[in-house]
Amino acid sequence: MAIRKTIAIIGATGELGRAIVNKFAFTPYRLLLVSDKLVELKEFSAKLMEQQIKAEIELLECVKDSCWEADLIVLSVAHAEEEKVAELMKEVATQKIVVIVLQHKNECKELENILPYSKIVKAFINTEANTVLLNGKSETVNEEILSIFKQAGYRTALNTVNYNF
Repeated sequence: MAIRKTIAIIGATGELGRAIVNKFAFTPYRLLLVSDKLVELKEFSAKLMEQQIKAEIELLECVKDSCWEADLIVLSVAHAEEEKVAELMKEVATQKIVVIVLQHKNECKELENILPYSKIVKAFINTEANTVLLNGKSETVNEEILSIFKQAGYRTALNTVNYNF
């Protein structure tokens, strides 16, 4: 049996986090759904399990543990919480891909300073249009993330004009 890629989705109970989980649930990955709202996370997960999902789902409250286990980390938390969450995960996110889901197009420089040894990819997601605009410094990493989001059913594009969009 092939080993499944493990994706931690931090902020799985937020609006964008739920939208991402709903798409990724139909991919063949192992999803670690992370939220400090465990009751809400359990209710959301129960509704997901009623569908014919392909993903293996696990619920976690601990950011550090989930990031340690993950191959890929999707950070989808409120802007005010990003730095705090990045501090919790920084020692276990070294050399891992961290997709930062932007609520608004911004630079997220502080996160890059907190996670200097992570492979940062910024994602601006439009849930209504089912699109994601990605931007990272590594072409190889960008292509991997484009492929994962396409597999989840998103229409993807890469912002090659400027890393800070």
